[in-house]
Amino acid sequence: MRAADPLVEPFAQRLPVVATGPRALLPLWRVAECEDGELDGIAFAALREARDGPQRSTLEIYAAVAPRLRRQGVGRALLEPLLSLPQVTLRARVRDGHEDGRAFLEALGFAEVSAQLSLTWDGERRNAPDLPALRIRNAVERDREVLERLSNDAWADIPDSFSSRADEIAQLFTKEDRLVLLAEADGRAIGYFAALRLGRALGIEEVAVLPAFRRRGVGRALLAAALAGKEGAVLSVGENNRAARALYRSLGFALSARRIVLERQQ
Repeated sequence: MRAADPLVEPFAQRLPVVATGPRALLPLWRVAECEDGELDGIAFAALREARDGPQRSTLEIYAAVAPRLRRQGVGRALLEPLLSLPQVTLRARVRDGHEDGRAFLEALGFAEVSAQLSLTWDGERRNAPDLPALRIRNAVERDREVLERLSNDAWADIPDSFSSRADEIAQLFTKEDRLVLLAEADGRAIGYFAALRLGRALGIEEVAVLPAFRRRGVGRALLAAALAGKEGAVLSVGENNRAARALYRSLGFALSARRIVLERQQ
């Protein structure tokens, strides 16, 4: 489908983790299979839980249909089990400029709520801050509870953020393709970094610092340590997160794509 239409979004790197975890909602996943056995459509969803614990659940959804079968109701049929769920918020992303995808979602009752930016780093080195009191090290299995607390506390004041389950933190240590760093000061963990190794590049998932320690170079130090020896990196950041965008820009990250976030309340 991507070969026929480059605007079709690729699956997230962590899809295998989602598919085997408690967020997957696998009974609602669907594929469209033709008579010859070829798959020409797919739709799936993952449950997300906001940190403030709202009664309404949010489902991140993904749907794609081969160009030759579009405008024939296949996409709506794939999503029908999700569209009929009560008391949930459905959330989807579509590449800016993908007017057909956006029109499809809006026809289903979705409306734009925000935007996500994809940033890339091409390997250009920038100066790292000199923070003698800061220690950055690789996280290990015994740090699981520390990371879980950090994840909750570091993102608590960030609008539109979602909580991480204990099992998802545990999965950070189950594969060799993961890179997880801890930032410590005076023996206390104050920030962390999580990414997926993509050969000589990184797929950055989280850079988080406790509110009391922000704007002191901790996030920059974590990124500098993670990018040492790497040739490239990619990440996603909310368009409204100006502080994070300024940090990434200062390290040489550049905009590569913009995605519109749309939601449907039902």
